[in-house]
Amino acid sequence: MELLGRLIDFLNTYIWSTAMIVFVLGSSIYFSIRLRFTQLRNFKDMAKNVLSSKSSESGISTFSSFCTTMAARVGVGNIAGVAVAIYTGGPGAVFWMWVTAIFLAATSFTECSLGQLYKISVDGEYRGGAYYCAERALGWKWFGILFAIVTMVTMLALLPGAQSNTISEGLYHSLGIPHWITGVVGAVLLGIIILGGIKRISGFASVLVPLKIGLFMLLTIVVLIVHAKAIPGMFVMIFTAAFNQGSIFGGMMGAAIGMGVRRATFASGAGMGEETPAAAAAETDHPVGQGLANSFGIYMDIVVCTCTALMILVTDCFNTASGYIGAGSAAMSELAASGQNGIVYAQEAVGTLAPGVGEIVVGVLVILFAFTTILSYSYQAETSLAYLFGDSRPQVRKAVILGMRILILLIYIFFANTASDVAWGAADLGVGLMVWLNVFMLLFLFPKAVIMLKDYEAQKKAGQKPFFDPDKVGIKNVDLWKEINKEKIAAARAEK
Repeated sequence: MELLGRLIDFLNTYIWSTAMIVFVLGSSIYFSIRLRFTQLRNFKDMAKNVLSSKSSESGISTFSSFCTTMAARVGVGNIAGVAVAIYTGGPGAVFWMWVTAIFLAATSFTECSLGQLYKISVDGEYRGGAYYCAERALGWKWFGILFAIVTMVTMLALLPGAQSNTISEGLYHSLGIPHWITGVVGAVLLGIIILGGIKRISGFASVLVPLKIGLFMLLTIVVLIVHAKAIPGMFVMIFTAAFNQGSIFGGMMGAAIGMGVRRATFASGAGMGEETPAAAAAETDHPVGQGLANSFGIYMDIVVCTCTALMILVTDCFNTASGYIGAGSAAMSELAASGQNGIVYAQEAVGTLAPGVGEIVVGVLVILFAFTTILSYSYQAETSLAYLFGDSRPQVRKAVILGMRILILLIYIFFANTASDVAWGAADLGVGLMVWLNVFMLLFLFPKAVIMLKDYEAQKKAGQKPFFDPDKVGIKNVDLWKEINKEKIAAARAEK
């Protein structure tokens, strides 16, 4: 384990270098400008499209797709990850997280719209992802295979580790439940859900995702009300620290920007292609409608990250790597001495409401966050396998997918009994690999997203309910859309 941990740290040093920050943020800014900031202009449409309940035997509803995507986005990284970002980059990291999120919404729109555009029907269900886009749009079969393999390994063996480990650690420290028991029980519960496929996964996500977000926001509101007098000073601290102002957090701007970009990218999943399979699984009339709906999730995700940040900062329950020690809890000095950071900051912040409350409340929420996230990871691994075995007989493909579902349960048990630093390092490695590959491909496919957006907005301006006709906009190799909208296309042509 020690050797594995060192190897992961070595690889992350290069994958999450300054070049990554420039690449991710630079491409997101470029997308935003070319799309004329659709993530801001069409905000009302984004929120409206999320609530669409249209579904079919082949596709889930837009709302179910949104919740499945949010299951992946809103995980333990929104709590523990934000706390680590503040420890490393200071309060200013929160500001740069906000800025990055606005631009990342354009990246999310691009990849989700393209995922919808190039989806296909496999065994009676819509399937899509970056690998389908690479092959069908660019003719890059080799790239599609590479990305599918990276996605499968990441979703199957790297990302679930952080979630599984956090659940087992939380239950062990709060209730004394042994790690192995947590691993086995969690695997059984996961198995009941993921063995039912996307319909069952999206069904559970549609219930659990709104619940976990609502409870966390309610908890934040209570903490802010109790510490209302500290709110103005907290925001001053965030903005001054973001620009190297002030004697306490001055000199941390570089770390603040780096951690802000990294946390926003990890938490939102924008740019890594993890949201594309669920987006492609939805039943919709126009790819852009789904792209807008899923990109709205970026804002919801950052709201949850902000909730964590506000609770930690307003209560002064945080330390920084530069030497600052918070005074909001008696435990902060001890945590600083041991170097411990992360989710414990959130527990101490909530604990200011009543002694002993924080550890239990935050622990329960973390379990809910982590569990739903793994559900989404399972579906993404499944979709990558469906692509890799797309030319196989249906019986073979279904058998391989069943084997994958069982394997992810065993991996869940393994990471429940693994050191947390290895689990989180593996998760960072997986995210980084997918971001590099996915954003590289998006730069080539981006013109298609611009064409689709113009078509969507032209129909909206004409007072029509947008639907997609690939022949009208000259996009090839997307014949499934001719079948999906055949009646609407025929009616439109008859009118002419």
